[in-house]
Amino acid sequence: MEKTIGTKYGGINSKVGELLVNRLLPNRYMDAVGPFVFLDHLYQSVQKPKTPAAPTGQFAHPHRGIATFSYVFSGALEHFDSNGQHGIVEEGGAQWMNAGNGIIHDEHFSPDFQARGGIMHGLQFWINLPAENKAQKPDYMAIQAGDIPEVILPNEAGIMRIVIGACGDNKSPVKTFSEQFLYHIKLNPKSSFMYTTNVGLEYAAFVPSDEVIINGKAISKSEIVSFANTDGDISFTNNNITEVDLVLFGGAPYTEAIFAEGPFVMNSRLEIAHAYRDFFNGDYGKIKYEESRIN
Repeated sequence: MEKTIGTKYGGINSKVGELLVNRLLPNRYMDAVGPFVFLDHLYQSVQKPKTPAAPTGQFAHPHRGIATFSYVFSGALEHFDSNGQHGIVEEGGAQWMNAGNGIIHDEHFSPDFQARGGIMHGLQFWINLPAENKAQKPDYMAIQAGDIPEVILPNEAGIMRIVIGACGDNKSPVKTFSEQFLYHIKLNPKSSFMYTTNVGLEYAAFVPSDEVIINGKAISKSEIVSFANTDGDISFTNNNITEVDLVLFGGAPYTEAIFAEGPFVMNSRLEIAHAYRDFFNGDYGKIKYEESRIN
């Protein structure tokens, strides 16, 4: 029996700096999927080679109460934050940052990618932290492509990358504070894969590029589908003559109160007010770009 599709949503375009993104979560149908409360799809964009520019801090911004997660389909990203952390990840890699009790970060194209140019394509998620973890000291991980385990799908259907969470004995190195998962499935041409779901978890699937048939419905590029809280499996079919990508994510329902405003996600309006107060008081620190790069 197949799991029932609840909603399908195509997103809303938005500009982030000079880049065009599709804003998919939250939307009028769903506020969250498990602990995932935000999803931006950075459309494929051709970046021409140029002389690398050092970060100026123009796009640096704060976060509190969440973990940010950037996944790179192609291209490369560089990260700096006010906790002194620095990292660069390329195609197939990811950047995870626990904003904890407050941090400022700056994420942009890496110097090497600026110099060589190419296609930039990726996703950014916000993962809501349990209340007890929102007060933690910030943390950061640069996860390289080779750090992410891969599972071969049955019947030569493709591979599944365990980006967050676990699948059988395969476990992602990404830190988690609740039951959650994010799988990048690469489905071979003219192939199908059936995924068995777990009762009590919330599920959504995202199609970044070419059409995928999910439980009999055609899901177009940059569309997201959520699934009803019913038993059943999720089937994925690729009728194309080239490999397609899709992302399956979700986890245990977030049962605490959610109050989101700007870059902060907390458990009460008072905590949101404190997040802004502490930021404007300078409690999140400052990014020291050169010192971070040396470290």
